[in-house]
Amino acid sequence: MKENTPVKHIIVSDKPLDFLPTDPAVLTMSATDFIANKVEIDLRKQPLLKVINLCSNFDYLSKGYYCSLLAEARGMRCVPSVAHIVTLNWKRNYQSELPELNALLEKHYKEEPDEPLARTYTVYFGRCKIEQLEPLARRLFDMFRFPLMQVEIKADPKGKWIISDIAPLSLAELPVMKQDYFISSLQKFTGSAWRSPQKKKEKYWIAILHDPEEQHAPSNKTALQKFIKAGKDLNVSVELITKNDFSSLLEYDGLLIRETTAINHHTYRFALKAESEDIPSIDDTHSIIRCCNKVFQYEILHAHRIPLPKTWILDRKSAKTSVGSFTFPLVVKIPDGAFSLGVIKVDKEEKFQAAVSDLLKKSEIILVQEFVQSEFDWRIGVLDGQPLFACKYFMADGHWQIYNHSSKTKKGQEGAHITMAVEDVPKAVMDVATKAAKLIGDGLYGVDLKQFGDDIVVMEVNDNPNLDAGIEDQHLGDKLYRTVLESLITRIENR
Repeated sequence: MKENTPVKHIIVSDKPLDFLPTDPAVLTMSATDFIANKVEIDLRKQPLLKVINLCSNFDYLSKGYYCSLLAEARGMRCVPSVAHIVTLNWKRNYQSELPELNALLEKHYKEEPDEPLARTYTVYFGRCKIEQLEPLARRLFDMFRFPLMQVEIKADPKGKWIISDIAPLSLAELPVMKQDYFISSLQKFTGSAWRSPQKKKEKYWIAILHDPEEQHAPSNKTALQKFIKAGKDLNVSVELITKNDFSSLLEYDGLLIRETTAINHHTYRFALKAESEDIPSIDDTHSIIRCCNKVFQYEILHAHRIPLPKTWILDRKSAKTSVGSFTFPLVVKIPDGAFSLGVIKVDKEEKFQAAVSDLLKKSEIILVQEFVQSEFDWRIGVLDGQPLFACKYFMADGHWQIYNHSSKTKKGQEGAHITMAVEDVPKAVMDVATKAAKLIGDGLYGVDLKQFGDDIVVMEVNDNPNLDAGIEDQHLGDKLYRTVLESLITRIENR
């Protein structure tokens, strides 16, 4: 094998794998050779290797067990991991997962409970030939990560299908007639099924998490297509995924979240899963936590002397004792909100008390800020601690915010914008923006600021800033999307 072959997967088995098609990105070897570390490539030059363990026996201290153990010791990601081997081999460990799995089975498997009352199905890398069982198969693989599994279901006395057993399946036990589906599933898992042999093979595979139905998505449809085009120019494959592709995340080298994030949300779970699998992600959980909760963000920015509007943190008790102590107008905010939702401007005591009472029903703590009047907000995009783009977002027509969700016309729902070169932004604005972003992390952020005279205040730092075609990319053009992908590629190569 040539030294420069871009090997991404090592398939380890104690049985011959002659029936597998050749793929230069996939190295097959025996369990004995793998344990003896007789790998034909320089692992130091292949930092992204994933091991697929297809051994016949995963009992404690077996070859299958040691292959996964040694893969992890050598810094490789492996399916299954040692933790997953222990979990699935000891039935008591997965009993707590059965209610969720049985709920999936009941929701999707609609077969009548007739003979046979016990049925066994095979799961191949989270896929199943029975369409009704695909959601269950995906979840099983996400939980246990065995390349091949058998799930047995039985009809209980009430005629309801339930899972009676989950067990790893040996490749040696796989009938010849099922080998084609195994190969197809393996190729999809390794990515080779999407590669065209006529084209140069892509270096990495990046997933963009998005919601096609989201009304105020961080990137519009044209921008998403520009990410895909930029990926082709960089020799990486960029694919759009949705929340339904959670259990397919392991198939990718990097994750870019282009859906509005929240902590109690699938976007956070995607970022958390990526981190647990050593898959670089923009956004990351650290940034989501710090940006999605404005109380957390206020505390960290205030502690580092970032200029902010006058701010008070209230709970039910302090809200009662603060009656009559504020000067209006004020802005009352729920800590966890996006796109100006959960933000109320009040100009007198009665409205203030009503807003506070309403928001305290949704959160134990709320924010109260002085109202800062301005014609526009600065939005400075920051990536890896460096300025990426700069925009002026003007207030919606006749409104005090950029977004006016109550407007009956589309034109009146958001204000105009001006996009400019970062070099043309006042130095004081840029300095405050980059300092604030660095306190959050080294990801992709949008820092919102207001400027009046010589005074500058940070309104908030967003972890998932808009990158829309026709707005944020007006100055950089396609370079904007390329720069974001280049950052993610660097994270992949440096992890």
